[in-house]
Amino acid sequence: MNDFARKFVAWGRHQKMADSLYRVVLGRRPSKNEKNYTALMMTTSDRFERRISDMLHSREFKVMKLPGLIAESTQSWSGNQVFFLHIPKTAGTSVRVALIDAVGVPAFELYGRDQQMRDIVRQTDRHYWPLVVGHENISFFPKNYSGITIFRESRSRVLSVNRQLSRFAVADNLHAITPEQIKRKTEKAQKILETPFTEWLNADLFRHTLDFLIPSHEFGMDALRSKEFRDHVNNLNSHEIEKLLNESISRFTHAAWSHDETAILNAISGVSGREITDLPRENVYPNLEGYPPQILDKDALVKLNAIQEKEAVIFKIAHEHGLIPLLSKSEADDLFEITAKRLGFTFG
Repeated sequence: MNDFARKFVAWGRHQKMADSLYRVVLGRRPSKNEKNYTALMMTTSDRFERRISDMLHSREFKVMKLPGLIAESTQSWSGNQVFFLHIPKTAGTSVRVALIDAVGVPAFELYGRDQQMRDIVRQTDRHYWPLVVGHENISFFPKNYSGITIFRESRSRVLSVNRQLSRFAVADNLHAITPEQIKRKTEKAQKILETPFTEWLNADLFRHTLDFLIPSHEFGMDALRSKEFRDHVNNLNSHEIEKLLNESISRFTHAAWSHDETAILNAISGVSGREITDLPRENVYPNLEGYPPQILDKDALVKLNAIQEKEAVIFKIAHEHGLIPLLSKSEADDLFEITAKRLGFTFG
């Protein structure tokens, strides 16, 4: 057999393998272009491995195949069923990764980075999905699961949210999915980066901790982004807020402060039923070079202190439920000052 014939036979074999790969991984036959591209990638091992990785991380796999695979494999689940309400900028990405390892299955994610994916995945029977996580309101987690969340000193979290939202302007971000998304988020981040902190804070465009814990089911799935829900939260009196928070926080069996790694590990171990001794380092800030300094002037401090005072009821009730210790004023102030210095904020 001459060289041309050998290559022709090999190409045919690669195409058959590509066809089989699509059937196994994505449950469908590939298009002609997909088959040829995948066959080409099979000519070298490293490119073939990359192709398989791309398919397993594709939106199509996560939407069309992964939900069914998880539901099928966990029908007779006998381990703990856990939900993690991930309040942004509370070391939650590290907690999520540790929970996945502890529970032993991929997470049912409610992060909403892809609207179509979120809508399709939510149609899956969550009774068979042992771990549900996300930046979502308490209303949309399974009622019969054991809950865990992580809290952070309020003013520190607000500073961190500001820097996170501007991160696209100065550093790579692993949460990006498409070039269009990168462009859109980079433009938004650049605007935030150039906006004085007090001006950004007064615009009040970020989600408060209360937004995640005041039930929002009557406002629909996208309540966290709706003006109607925010107005509802702002119009609640203190008695109404305490009543609603008591109902929400009673659903958590474990919680911790973001600065207390030992407590976080104990919480993950307790809610999952498996001892965890190490917390992975995920989504940490890059070098702050590129972030312009921001000034915490008198107006900013007044607003930050008001947020702290409003959210104090959350931590009081969580403490009453035996979930976390209360922070003293000096402890809270120390955490705030450490965060401000680390993130390039100066007091002026």
